[in-house]
Amino acid sequence: MTNDPIIKIEQLEKSFGDLHVLKGIDLEVNRGEVVCIIGASGSGKSTLLRCINLLEEADSGHIWFDGQDLMDLKVNLNALRQKIGMVFQGFNLFNNKSVLDNCTLAPMDVKHIPKTQAEATAIKHLTTVGLADFIHADSRRLSGGQKQRVAIARALCMEPEIMLFDEPTSALDPEIVGEVLDVMKNLAQQGMTMVVVTHEMAFAKEVSDRVVFMDQGVILEQGSPKEVFGNPKEPRTREFLSRYLEDKMA
Repeated sequence: MTNDPIIKIEQLEKSFGDLHVLKGIDLEVNRGEVVCIIGASGSGKSTLLRCINLLEEADSGHIWFDGQDLMDLKVNLNALRQKIGMVFQGFNLFNNKSVLDNCTLAPMDVKHIPKTQAEATAIKHLTTVGLADFIHADSRRLSGGQKQRVAIARALCMEPEIMLFDEPTSALDPEIVGEVLDVMKNLAQQGMTMVVVTHEMAFAKEVSDRVVFMDQGVILEQGSPKEVFGNPKEPRTREFLSRYLEDKMA
């Protein structure tokens, strides 16, 4: 364990055709830190996350994870990918498999962990996210909040060093958002390193160590929740957050 950042991004660029989505992104994430990325839709937040776990290939720049440059062709990407957990807004569960099978598939197939061990680990994480009674349930019969909690448990079963969350509550009905956020709060309290793209401003304010505001493909401002929410320096940050503050006052 070193004091070096677990993630270090330098001058990251990404375009889709003529659309310049990421414009020279520099960002560091320290071990045990919770970083929330906020900003309007289309500001590049999800693309940045997808570049970190290599679902998108950046055009240029560098992403170091655990001291290794993910852009280096000689790096064993599959080995590094196993250490990066990812939770999507759309759950991405295997609907034809049970909750338990969803959680044991990758550890058994990718890490070659014996079935009994994989199942014990899965049951532990499913219990942690409040789904002990649903271990053998049909994934199709779960609520959205339950599916997202399975997705979090599934990612944890790979024993990742960092968890990436891409708007994990945006597909959920408002009344069940809290159950997923509570699981994420518990993870943060346990010291899990997390990068969270979110529109849940109250969560970002309460749980994050650092808030990063993105606007039109650049990181416009970052700081502690107290700094960014309490005294934003950039006019665009103030404009974006004023909508959140107005909604809160309404």
